[in-house]
Amino acid sequence: MLLPSLPRTPLRSPEQPAIDTPIGPLTFVTTIGNTTLPLRPDEQFQLPGDRTVSRWVTPGARVELLLTPHDPALDPEHWGPLTGCRAAVWRIDALTPLERVRFSAGLPEGTGGGYDGGQALAAITVEDETTRRRTRPMRENGRARRT
Repeated sequence: MLLPSLPRTPLRSPEQPAIDTPIGPLTFVTTIGNTTLPLRPDEQFQLPGDRTVSRWVTPGARVELLLTPHDPALDPEHWGPLTGCRAAVWRIDALTPLERVRFSAGLPEGTGGGYDGGQALAAITVEDETTRRRTRPMRENGRARRT
């Protein structure tokens, strides 16, 4: 169980886990073998500090997804003001041998994006016609690249 020592409040009606962004919700999907887990988890809990844990239970595995605020401690002189940062952390307990497991994030509708890792984060860049959100590594001189 993720963060077992934190108090948790069960949510009565679990919803599809998502992170709200300025260009729409970022959603999450788990696939084990050829089976995609339902969008709504079996259980969902509210944790302190604006965190949620969603849990799916299958015959072969228990899957949890933690959505939590994240402070990347980025220097605002290099990165500009940060309006918000959230993290998604998956955990899986395999109860039997499993086929391929894939965790994925669904981009907001009408956007495009791709991998853009940096700063020890597995990050993506997402953009639409008017907005661009990006996590980018620093240049050799220590300055962040501007978009």
